[in-house]
Amino acid sequence: MACTPTRAPSAPIRPPMLRRGDLIGLVSPASPLDPGELAKGVAQVHALGLRTFVGSHADDRDGYLAGDDAQRAQDFNAMIADHDVRGIFALRGGYGSMRILQSIDYAGLRADPKVLLGFSDITALLNAVLRECNLVTFHGPVAARSDWTPRQLDYLRRALMSPEPIGRLHAPYARRLSGGQAHGPLVGGNLSLVTSLLGTPYAVAAAGSLLVLEEVDEQPYRVDRMLTQLGLSGDLRAASGLIFGACTDCEPIGPSESADWVIDDRLGHWGRPTVAGVPVGHIDDQWVLPLGIPATLDADTATLEIQDSGVSRG
Repeated sequence: MACTPTRAPSAPIRPPMLRRGDLIGLVSPASPLDPGELAKGVAQVHALGLRTFVGSHADDRDGYLAGDDAQRAQDFNAMIADHDVRGIFALRGGYGSMRILQSIDYAGLRADPKVLLGFSDITALLNAVLRECNLVTFHGPVAARSDWTPRQLDYLRRALMSPEPIGRLHAPYARRLSGGQAHGPLVGGNLSLVTSLLGTPYAVAAAGSLLVLEEVDEQPYRVDRMLTQLGLSGDLRAASGLIFGACTDCEPIGPSESADWVIDDRLGHWGRPTVAGVPVGHIDDQWVLPLGIPATLDADTATLEIQDSGVSRG
């Protein structure tokens, strides 16, 4: 069912906007859920006025995975094949999405575009679908692990349920590492996944893009190592602008510089407009970003202007 990996064309396909009453497929492409999390995820999607269809293996457990690779891919592909399903939301991240990239029915998803939402480990699926299907995907909260506050619900409605341009997002507490303006399509996500995809057919297309990064539960020296790898690969120089969100639970053990110091040191000298500390990542009330849609970063004012909607009127 998988198609041969190819670089996506430049003009992205926007999935039809979600409307109240639409059916959302809930899947676990990576790690297993903890007790009670499935019910939480269902309830949070219902708070958007959407219906839910839970994947057959969404609550399975196979060691550190939510079922074996075939089962997790089967759930994802079943949602692609069901025309009544208008969006596919990940229940959680963790680890495992990369293991099913070669089993996804990209051709089916391109033929019937749907909203795909998630972040963290789901970065692998978001960017693979963007490249293989030329389909806009959405970097935003997972259904079961994130807390969908009223502000988070507003971000979700704005990005997934409206054909109007998302418009201006402001990060008043962000750090300007290098000033100026940059324009390009939004790409990226979790730093560990972005670096892990290097050298594969699913590598993030950083050239000319606004590269978005975030991380969780990593020691500062590991953040240093991954950012250095991205620098050596050429991606940091090739990107038009750099946006780092939160580095959550990245406090050092023992003598060390902080993760923020590392981020500023590794990203601040590429001569690209760069900000850090924007509301993206493992935090409450994160922005919902349409990957593949052009945006403009103003590093001097810590604003991101998204000039189009990530969804179509359908």
